[in-house]
Amino acid sequence: MKYDYIIIVDDNPTTIFYNTDVAKDFSPESKLLSFQNPIDFLKEFDSIMLPNKPKCLLLLDISMPEIRGFEMMEELEENNEMFSDIDVLIVSSSNLKSDQEKATRFVNVVGYIEKPISVEKLKNALQGTT
Repeated sequence: MKYDYIIIVDDNPTTIFYNTDVAKDFSPESKLLSFQNPIDFLKEFDSIMLPNKPKCLLLLDISMPEIRGFEMMEELEENNEMFSDIDVLIVSSSNLKSDQEKATRFVNVVGYIEKPISVEKLKNALQGTT
């Protein structure tokens, strides 16, 4: 499971802090980026992906105030062909079946993890994807 970048998008700074520590333990060689505002991530997406098209893992919260994670993914799928090169793990406090089912509609969603995450949960969710 080698990723050039692990990107965390979550509106909660405490969650970002915690998930960053877990991501460091999971993949010490990966560069870590975090965005508290998904709109900032959308603005930075091209500069992250160009010119090298790195292998990325996106840890994405779906319940955010400015734009929901699913809306952000729809935006990227419609407007950016490089988004298909990213593995996405939905990281949510929701255990609603409807959210889990909606996540499966996106081609690059490789798993759904309930918060809090752990290295073990990441490994289990990513088994066989890289």
